[in-house]
Amino acid sequence: MTRVKNYLILFIIIITFAPSLASTEAQNFFKEAERYTVRIYGSTVTALETSSRGSWGGSGFVIHIDTATDIALVATNKHVIGDGISSLQVSFKDGERFRAIPVYIDPIYDFGVLKFKLSEQGVPKNIKVAELGSTREVEIGLRVGTFGNPVNYEYCATEGIISSLTNTPGGFSGAFLQTDAPINPGNSGGPLISLKDGKVIGLNTAGSKNSEGIGWSLSLDQLKPIITQVIKGELPYAGHMGWLGVTIQEINPDRAKEDFGAKFASPPRKVILLSGILQKGPAEKSGFLAGDIILSINNTVPMDEADFLSNMRAVAGQTCNVLVCRMGKEINLKVDIVDRGALRPKAYVTFAGMVIQPTTPTVYEKSYPWSSPDCVYVSDILEGSSAQTWGAGKGPVRGVMVNLQYHPVTSLEEFWNAIKDVQPGQPVELFYWSANWGDIIKVVYYYESEIPQWVDVK
Repeated sequence: MTRVKNYLILFIIIITFAPSLASTEAQNFFKEAERYTVRIYGSTVTALETSSRGSWGGSGFVIHIDTATDIALVATNKHVIGDGISSLQVSFKDGERFRAIPVYIDPIYDFGVLKFKLSEQGVPKNIKVAELGSTREVEIGLRVGTFGNPVNYEYCATEGIISSLTNTPGGFSGAFLQTDAPINPGNSGGPLISLKDGKVIGLNTAGSKNSEGIGWSLSLDQLKPIITQVIKGELPYAGHMGWLGVTIQEINPDRAKEDFGAKFASPPRKVILLSGILQKGPAEKSGFLAGDIILSINNTVPMDEADFLSNMRAVAGQTCNVLVCRMGKEINLKVDIVDRGALRPKAYVTFAGMVIQPTTPTVYEKSYPWSSPDCVYVSDILEGSSAQTWGAGKGPVRGVMVNLQYHPVTSLEEFWNAIKDVQPGQPVELFYWSANWGDIIKVVYYYESEIPQWVDVK
């Protein structure tokens, strides 16, 4: 009887103190996070690709420190860095802001890396690198915490659990961890921390706009190889990513078998269905059709969309053999896969308050089907500029007319040659959108600050 009584007392003690022990452990993990989490302040210098002019805030966490070169690297979201040319600053808790420089933006994941000097005033002496965990053994129900700077509140911690390992938010690519820990604007780029061991397992990316208790963090396992390459200096600024010129959707294997006639020796988790083929893209040139099922790429079977993207990253710039199922028939197609990252604008032209860049896969997908790869793209209009006054806007430009002469535009060089000698007060007609549909906008500039200029992107 005494032994039973002692066990009962021990059980009551465990039940009573276990929550407080777990709470204390979480407090320690969040305290550690103060040493590796930063607040990020950004503003647009030049809007390129799909970026817009404005200012914003976000979060990030330290992933590398090199005292020999006086450099630290910070992981964050691509949308916190900006897709164009941005001015960026960071700060630690209770510290001054200092300059940060973007060194990498991913061509497919919402992920990027900044660097700053360790000798900057405002960098604490106890700065540390976040310990990166693995998501392979993460299970639904794992207690997690977010840490960051939501809606202008500094260094806030929230707790929750992992809600799903398979759901994916719309508009984002990659594998995600779904959590009910609140993720608000400003949390973007901050760490998702396992409260089991204090390791970072995700990069907080988005919260649901239409419901509560649904937040999304990029799963860290898919980012760790990229982080390693960035640290070693093996990746260019915009990385590497294979581009087919297609839109895809995931379907389940049963639908692929029953409706599309696909056969699998071992069914993948999800099947890649081509839902659209962009004109003049690599896939169209190689004979792909909407409705094709991708069975393998160079004999590698994609397990789901995240795995497909990983495969495409590995084959950027290569000629590949792709096995597709088309209405029950298996067809081998050879395709030259474009390296999307290599096509980031290397130069742009300013004219009358506009920024004009080459058409890239990013802006082509945004403006499709009303554009073509054979044009240029107006990516920015300065407020109060001559171009804004005349009604010019963002979008593809296929030609210009100067002095009653029409110049077809298929490249930035052709656009530059057409307008480089235009003088203040001289009208230029811009032909927007496609050859058979669009707008024709007159633009006249009056100020020396708006003369045509060619700018190389560093």
